Amino acid sequence: MGHRFTTAAAALALVAGPGGVALAMTDTEAEKDGSFLTMAHQGGLGEIAMGKDVKKNATTSCVRKTGEILVKDHTRLDKKITDLAKRLRVTLPDRAMDEQRKQLKDLQKKAHTRAYDRLWLQQAAAGHVQALKMLDDEIAQGKNTDVREAARTARPVVADHLKRVQVCQKKR
Repeated sequence: MGHRFTTAAAALALVAGPGGVALAMTDTEAEKDGSFLTMAHQGGLGEIAMGKDVKKNATTSCVRKTGEILVKDHTRLDKKITDLAKRLRVTLPDRAMDEQRKQLKDLQKKAHTRAYDRLWLQQAAAGHVQALKMLDDEIAQGKNTDVREAARTARPVVADHLKRVQVCQKKR
């Protein structure tokens, strides 16, 4: 499937690495946890943009409602990520990844069609599966307790998103 737009989409490549070092962590530890924060933030920005777009361009209420939930939840999760990054002195990028923005433009070409909904759901499902893997990796291997806790907090939200997307896919 090549298109992913959720938190996991940011896992494919980093536009910017951590800009600072967390207190009481080695450079390597700060880099791993800082990379996670960067990926989660960029993924969240992409998720929010895609969720806002789907509210305008989807053809089914299930997909629109799912987009609304993703916007609300990812806005809340991203606030926690940005606050944590600030406290740990990790500089975050100010926009979604180039690939995420390209995927959004490609998706918008199908606006107001069933193909839009189908593609959005495919991207969301694949991305949420990847996001869960990224979160599980941080939970298991992250060095900073607060960053691991942020991943633990996000995991059930992302799992719920995947479940909602799958419900919409079955309705199609």
